[in-house]
Amino acid sequence: MKQEAYRQDLETAWRGIVNREKLGGKRILITGATGLIGSFLTDLLLYANQAYGMGMDVFILARDEKRAAERFASSMGEEGFYGIFQDVTQPLQLEEPLDYIIHAAGDGFPLAFRTAPVETMTPALFGTYELLQYARKAGVERFLYISSGEVYGKLPEAKKEFGENDCGYLDSMAVRSCYPMAKRCAETLCISFQEQYHVPVVIARPSHVYGACASLRDNRATTQFLNAAAAKEAITLTSPGRQMRSYTYVADCASGIYTVLLNGKAKEAYNIANRISRLTIADFAQILAETAQTSCEIKIPDEHEKREYTPIEYAVLDSSRLEKLGWKGQYSAQKGIRQMLKIKRRSKKDDEELI
Repeated sequence: MKQEAYRQDLETAWRGIVNREKLGGKRILITGATGLIGSFLTDLLLYANQAYGMGMDVFILARDEKRAAERFASSMGEEGFYGIFQDVTQPLQLEEPLDYIIHAAGDGFPLAFRTAPVETMTPALFGTYELLQYARKAGVERFLYISSGEVYGKLPEAKKEFGENDCGYLDSMAVRSCYPMAKRCAETLCISFQEQYHVPVVIARPSHVYGACASLRDNRATTQFLNAAAAKEAITLTSPGRQMRSYTYVADCASGIYTVLLNGKAKEAYNIANRISRLTIADFAQILAETAQTSCEIKIPDEHEKREYTPIEYAVLDSSRLEKLGWKGQYSAQKGIRQMLKIKRRSKKDDEELI
């Protein structure tokens, strides 16, 4: 929060939220607050309180109190910032009423899918259920579930943008499907709670999101690329990297999510993607390597790495529905990658100076 580059991202994201004034004075809970998306969503509200006096009460839910204290060290103790430390799969231990709930909890990286598929599924299944039960009893204004672009599966058309009404094939007997299948089920659970109990729900489906503040356990390709680039080491790909993706910088992702929260239609899903940031994995690695003044290399993947591969070769999301709400992405791939590297290197230097 004290880094100038990071605060620039927060300011850009804040200005990108459509009808952001509606957040003033609201009481907002964010689960998964130490993750890449959840931590930026949290920092964005804290920044708006500091910079614009928005008077929001920001509640975070995290399993690990120590990790949360480290991640939000510069904000702990601030007025209007509260921590709830429990597993999201348990009934929410909060008596205060809330206006908005944003459910971002859950591991979204391949290592978790392979080594802990059960624990990958439970935040989406049981965590969503418990939060919806709270929302039902408390009468919240809006419940936003952060799903994933992986719910689309594989479409028959080789190179078609995923629209919100598309539904492709997922192999329910493959362990790698633990993540997208659980997300699909959670979406249906959200819609069912609205239909049966009138809980106002909306769903966000982020594309491939990247940023500097990923978990240390996160082994997604973009995170591994960033760690290598920050250390001025060669970036290693375990495939030719021809898969085409919608890549969204975390600041754009956050402004898109809050735009959906405030303006999205109930019982609708919205892709969170930037149409000016579509590229292959290899292209992403090359841009980062050039920015960091390092190199790229390809190695033969081991068996574990092969098991973590997604079967989706073309994962480009149609962002038209989000854009119709008035939202527009601010970060090209080049700009987002440059900011990510700048923040990561500054954080790394800060850590080294503390040793």
